[in-house]
Order: sequence, then C-alpha cells, then structure tokens
Amino acid sequence: MTTYSELKNQIKDYMEDDGTEFSSAIDNFIDVAELKLSRDLAVPAFRKRQTSSLTQSDPFLTLPSDLITLEYLQTVSSNVRTNLLLKSDEFMQEYWPNRTSTGTPKYYGYFDDDTIYVAPTPSANTSVEISYRRRLPALTESNTSNWLTSNAYDALLYACCIEASVYNRNDKTLGYYSQLYQKAVQDINKEGVSRRSYDNFYMKTEG
Repeated sequence: MTTYSELKNQIKDYMEDDGTEFSSAIDNFIDVAELKLSRDLAVPAFRKRQTSSLTQSDPFLTLPSDLITLEYLQTVSSNVRTNLLLKSDEFMQEYWPNRTSTGTPKYYGYFDDDTIYVAPTPSANTSVEISYRRRLPALTESNTSNWLTSNAYDALLYACCIEASVYNRNDKTLGYYSQLYQKAVQDINKEGVSRRSYDNFYMKTEG
C-alpha cells in the first residue's frame, strides 16, 4: 500500500519536475485523477448501500454527498423491499400533480443534483435503501490512503501523470501515460469481472 505523500513524491519523480509551482499543483492532479477513476473503474469498491427514510407528507429525499449515480431506490417495510421506478418530470407531474396528497410511494424523479422526490408523497414515515456508485474518500494529508492506493495504485499514478502532462503541456508524456492508464484500467476491470464470476460459480455450486 502506498500513501498520499509517497504518491506525491512519485509524481514528481515520474515527471522529473520538483519545481515549486508544479509541486503546488499536485493536489489538483490527484483530485482530478480520483474523479476520473471513479468514472472509469467498474469495481464493487465504488458501490455503496445506505439506509435513509422518507418523512410523512414530505416527498423529498436528499441524496448522499458522495453519490455519483443512483442505481436503485427501495422502500423497506417489515424487511420487504420494493423497488421504486425512475420516471421523468412530465410523468411525475401528471401522475401526482398535488404533492400534498399522500399514498404509498411507487416512483421517483430527480428534483435537482442533490435531491430526488417520490410519488405518491408518503402517507407515513418510510424506510428506504439506496444503492449507488460513490466517490471514494479523497486522498489528503489527513486521509493518506484509500481503496485506490491499496488496489489500483498503477492506474492512480498514471492518471495523475496524465494531469501533470496536461499541466506541463507535454504531449509526449501525455500520450505515454494515457496508454498505460487505459491498460491499467482494463486490467483492473477485468479482475473485477473475473472475481465476480469466480464468486458466482461457487455460490451456484455450493451444497
């Protein structure tokens, strides 16, 4: 496992640049690289489930702050889960035009980037489970490691070098590290598929 400070030093070594301005920009390289990897890697580490609740007579639900994309939303009653279906604004407005009316939620739509709303508006407090793709806790001076530093360090380093190459306007290193990055991402995603297939094989044949 590599730490945040070791990553910063390796970026300088790989780019052969330890100038003051370059060093000051490294945190930004890491931030952008983490965001890029959150979009490109298809591994379980980026999936998260979280419980929340809908409040009686309130159709709105605030999304988790680390959410990238929402996979599903389920209501939970007596341990029974029911999927709510994603619908367009047009459908939601036509189906449930009066949000003060209440019932059992069946559908949800996006109100804004941070909020979804359900229809019907819940007639009682309702537990929900959210499954979503998330952003990993960002690397910082106080958070010196995460899943990427432990399991996808090559892709993380190459992604940082891509951003550093853009910063330095170095097309040669940009092309070189872009190729290495694509190969590392493909390998990591392939490992993820193999792992899930392996697990599924034994789950299906157990007993």
